[in-house]
Amino acid sequence: MKKLLIALAFVGLGTAANAQSTQIETPSKYTVATNSFWSNWYVQFGVDMSVMNPYKSKFFTEDWHNGRTYGIDLAVGKWFTPGIGVRTKVQWENGLFAHAFRNTDHVIWAPDFHKGGYGAAALDVQFNLTNLFKGYDENRIWNLIIYPRGGVARNFAAKEYAFLLGGGIQNTFKINRLISVYADLSYNLLPSNSFSINGRMPGYNGDFNEHHHAYAALEAGVSFNLGKGTWDKAVTLDAYNALAAASEEALAKLRAELDKERAENARLRAELANQPKNTDATVRVEKVIASAATSVFFDLNSTAINSKKDLVNLEAVASAAKEAGAKVVVTGSADSKTGSSAWNQKLSEGRAQAVADELVRLGVSRDNITVKAIGGVNEVSPYTLNRRAVVELK
Repeated sequence: MKKLLIALAFVGLGTAANAQSTQIETPSKYTVATNSFWSNWYVQFGVDMSVMNPYKSKFFTEDWHNGRTYGIDLAVGKWFTPGIGVRTKVQWENGLFAHAFRNTDHVIWAPDFHKGGYGAAALDVQFNLTNLFKGYDENRIWNLIIYPRGGVARNFAAKEYAFLLGGGIQNTFKINRLISVYADLSYNLLPSNSFSINGRMPGYNGDFNEHHHAYAALEAGVSFNLGKGTWDKAVTLDAYNALAAASEEALAKLRAELDKERAENARLRAELANQPKNTDATVRVEKVIASAATSVFFDLNSTAINSKKDLVNLEAVASAAKEAGAKVVVTGSADSKTGSSAWNQKLSEGRAQAVADELVRLGVSRDNITVKAIGGVNEVSPYTLNRRAVVELK
C-alpha cells in the first residue's frame, strides 16, 4: 500500500498488498496481508457526558449548566484495512441514568428526560491516522482515529426525528489482543425545525426554525475485538522468490529436456535422409516429457490472472506443451485460513479454469488439458501463496 494509501484513504478507498503484484517490491511498514471479511470486527460499550449547544448560546456559561446530560453508548465496527473502517453507533441520553449524576430538573435545554430523553444512531467512517502515517504495528499501544458521521436522532418526548451530521476524534489504548479502552470526543449538528428542545433559547428573535442545534459528547468505554483483530505482515520478498525460483527451476529443466529432444530429432531426421529409399529399416522415436510445475497466483477471492510474470511463464509452458504434444494438468487451490470450504472449492475451480482458458488462448488444445480443484489448502508458507493454480506437464 505504501504512502499512497494515505491519499486513497480520504476518498474512501483502501487496499491491502498481496504477493501477486506485477512489480514485486520489498514489503514496507505500510504493507499487510488481506484478511477475510469476518476478521477485525469489534464491539464497544461506553458512558458519555453530552452538552446541548443551541444556536447562539454560550457553551461554557449557559450550556454547561442548562444542557449537560449523561448517557450510555453501544457500537459495532469493522476495520477493512489497518487504516480504514466503519462503525455503527447507538447513543441514549436517558433521564433515569442521568439522575445518578445530577438533578435533571435543571436540564432545560434538552428533551424531557422524564419522558425518555433523546437517542441517536449514526454511521462513522473511521480513519486510523496512526496506522496510515506510521504504518501498522501490532504492538502499538496508542492509536489516534478521526471520523465523519451521519445518522438520525430521536426526541422521545416530542416524538420527533432529525438528521444528524458530525464528526469526532477517538483515542484508543491497547490493554491486550482482545481489549482496549478509548476516549471519544464528537460534535453533532441537528436541524432545529425537526428537533425541538425544552425551554427558551437566547438569540433566536422569532427565527427559531432557521438555525440548528448541536450537542458535544465526551465518551469513555471499553472495546472488545471479535475473533482475529490483528493483521499479518504481507508475504516477504524472500518467501515469494523462493516459490518463484522453484517454478523457474522446473521450467529451466523442461527447456533443457526439450532442447535435447530437438537435437535428437534433428539427428534422426538426418539419419533417415541417408537411408536407401528401398530399405525396410525404420527408426523408432520416443518422446521424453519432463514433468514440470509452475504456479499462477491470485488475489484474495479472485479468479483473475493479474501478474504479467505469471503470463510469461504460462507462455513458456504452452510452447513446451505444443512442441512436445504433452498433456497439461491444472490444479487450482485457495488458502484454507480464509473463506468457507464451499467458497474455497468454488474459488479453486475458477482459478484452474482461468489458467486453462489462458492456455487454450495460447494455442494448447483443450482436449490436452485436465482441470482439477482441491479447495482450501495450506501447502506453502506464507498461507497467502496458496491462492494459486499449479500447472504441470505429464
